Amino acid sequence: MKALKFSALILVTFAISLASCKNEEAHMPNVIGALGEVLVIMEDHFREGPEGDSLMAILKQPIVALPQNEALFTVLTTPHRGFTGTMRTYRSIILVNLGPNAEDEGIKYFSTTPYAKDQSLIQINAKTSEKFFEILSQEEIRILSYLLRRERNRIYSSYKTIADASLSEMVKNQWEVNMLIPNTMRKAASTGKFTWLSYETPKLSQGMMIYSFDYIGEGTFSREYILNKRDSILRYNVPGPSDGSFMTTEKQLPVTYKRLTINGHEAIEMRGLWKVEGDLMGGPFLLFAHYDKTNNRVLVTDGYVYFPEEPKKRNYMWQLETLFHTVTFPGDNIEGK
Repeated sequence: MKALKFSALILVTFAISLASCKNEEAHMPNVIGALGEVLVIMEDHFREGPEGDSLMAILKQPIVALPQNEALFTVLTTPHRGFTGTMRTYRSIILVNLGPNAEDEGIKYFSTTPYAKDQSLIQINAKTSEKFFEILSQEEIRILSYLLRRERNRIYSSYKTIADASLSEMVKNQWEVNMLIPNTMRKAASTGKFTWLSYETPKLSQGMMIYSFDYIGEGTFSREYILNKRDSILRYNVPGPSDGSFMTTEKQLPVTYKRLTINGHEAIEMRGLWKVEGDLMGGPFLLFAHYDKTNNRVLVTDGYVYFPEEPKKRNYMWQLETLFHTVTFPGDNIEGK
């Protein structure tokens, strides 16, 4: 009986603690800073030396498959003495404690912080520069994955507040798929076999296209097969501004290819450049080929950005990537996601 009472007390205490944490988070400030910005807290003499160079080489490496060079992240820096006030609420922070007084050498990734809601925080502790370099070498991929995933989660949360139920329902009815569509998108074209949505401003065009083809075996997921299908479908569905022109894949530069799993189904991610055959338009594209096993087909979400002469395409591509990660089929097993 005493054991049962003790267990009940533990559960009550845990519930109160959990409710308290949620209540505290609700009253925390929102993060500041623009999409893709990372604040590095590092003393000046390290930031200006090889230690800072090594960290910047990771964070500022160029993004693949963009027409102009763009850094993976926009990096701001401040020494520890400047990490006060609103600086503590920056959206993504890397806190570097480097020197003989650093405790618990290693790296920590935080899911929550005491400073702001939905904040990303990485803490690196190293007593020596050699240890710092070792941590960066071992953790580079994880550092980037953590920061990119957290940014994608923020984009998703933002888009959920402006979701367009009618467009999502249209996509669901036509393609038997669930997908988040923001109300910034407008229907550019829709047939029984092709859907084209876009966000347009006088300087920018950001679009996504949805189409499908039969899955006929493992070869269906090859780079060549998907690109051939892409080009044949876009040729007849995405005309250019001049007579006879059409969107196609730029073949002079490599197209990246990666297998991944999205919400329980297999998919292929491809990144490259598109162009308009017969005209001078072009830009980056991102394609996800989703395997719909139930219907034995490949559903393609194909996104592009047209922002001529502006090296500011990174964030718009991240937005499309976030939307493509929301694709789910009725038979998907997303337990625990």
